[in-house]
Amino acid sequence: MTHRCPRSLRGLLLAVGVACAAGLASAHAAGDLRTEAAEPLRIADRTPAAPTAAVGVAVLYPKLEEPFGTVFQQIVTGIEAALHNPVVSIALAGTDAVESIEQVLREHGTRVVIALGRHGLEVATSLADRLPVVGGAVLASPTDGSGADTVVSLTPDPDLLFQRLRVLSPGSRRIFVVHSSSNDWLIEIARRAARAQKLELVATAASDRQSAVKAYRDIMKDARPMDAIWLPQDALVVDRDVVLPFVLQGSWDRSLVLFSSTLGHVQRGALFALYPDNHRMGEHLASSALALDKHSRQEQTQVEPLRELLAAINVRTASHLGLDVDDSLADYALTFPVR
Repeated sequence: MTHRCPRSLRGLLLAVGVACAAGLASAHAAGDLRTEAAEPLRIADRTPAAPTAAVGVAVLYPKLEEPFGTVFQQIVTGIEAALHNPVVSIALAGTDAVESIEQVLREHGTRVVIALGRHGLEVATSLADRLPVVGGAVLASPTDGSGADTVVSLTPDPDLLFQRLRVLSPGSRRIFVVHSSSNDWLIEIARRAARAQKLELVATAASDRQSAVKAYRDIMKDARPMDAIWLPQDALVVDRDVVLPFVLQGSWDRSLVLFSSTLGHVQRGALFALYPDNHRMGEHLASSALALDKHSRQEQTQVEPLRELLAAINVRTASHLGLDVDDSLADYALTFPVR
């Protein structure tokens, strides 16, 4: 008998892949993963419908085992769909020489590089022939010093998170968030989004796990039922072993609306999360690359949150909060608990 994973579970495994792939790519670049024996530079096997040089876009991404490799392929497919042309896509092994990559890019008349994952960014920004670089499929902030011209971070745009909150829980008007300094840029975006949507954002800075726990304890004392807590992608203040269980339990006990920028938190009890739509992310990266090719380059890296997103919801949590979501389940790519 063949056993198939439930649709939601299969979707979860693939959806979390982009964040995991980005993390694995960083480890790969740092030598934490075992690399294969030296081999010729791998260019994806594609038969162009038209000369690639007419597009002038190349994509660099880490060569990873499945299912993580599929994530990058979905992004590349989105890039090609937006450009209406195949691109030169180079899967980077740990043994690839930068000189070989530069030669391939020159041969194909590359004008802009789209770099996926931390390893892709590191390689793209180290090329001697400094080309404009658009980074994607990586968590980033303006203080990272990535060297790219534009980076589309994996972190969801707060504006879309808040829009989703208003639809699901119209009575939630106050949002609490704890963040580290690495997300100061995102909190500024969130403040503007909250003002535009007539929401109150109460942001607390934390420098370590201890101060984060204290901040969440204070929130649990001050929050009223149907107030909301937003969990950003911030490993320093959203520790999965200590902080996350505390916030999940506290929110459940106090009927607080907990939503997140991390898909896995929905499986554990957060009401909803937004997560990357890989194909549409690729389309946006392609548009950014074309814009970069046409306009003068900026002195500083421009970092933007991701707006090409899918949604996941926990129907058990929604029921606990008294929210009727039956008529809107079609708006969610994933639902939990998995049935």
